[in-house]
Amino acid sequence: MKCYDFRPAVSITLKSKIRYNGQEYSSPAELPPEVRIAYEKALHDGAVKKRFVFNGEQFANEDAMPADIRKLCDDVIGVIENNGEVTIPNWERSEPLLTKREIAVVAVFAGGIVALILARLAMG
Repeated sequence: MKCYDFRPAVSITLKSKIRYNGQEYSSPAELPPEVRIAYEKALHDGAVKKRFVFNGEQFANEDAMPADIRKLCDDVIGVIENNGEVTIPNWERSEPLLTKREIAVVAVFAGGIVALILARLAMG
């Protein structure tokens, strides 16, 4: 019997490609200053093409996303923009929370408490 199941609650993959005059950059931080100015202007003017895929579902734009997904994406993007990256811990455990021996000790202890309660009730 498996008494534990630790899986990561969230898995986020962000892919970013910026193409400008035949050059490809993986993030705004890689852009030369003059290209960065053009990139920021294009973002402001709405000329940047974006594609959003969440759990395999593609959305035409941010407005097409449900509010909760849009908020999550905005939060993640905000963290990345402020810190340059985001790391989400992987909470997978390679071993169970309690060993079989520890589970047996807990079961014996709980059984003893139940036996004491039943003995008290039987005595009145």
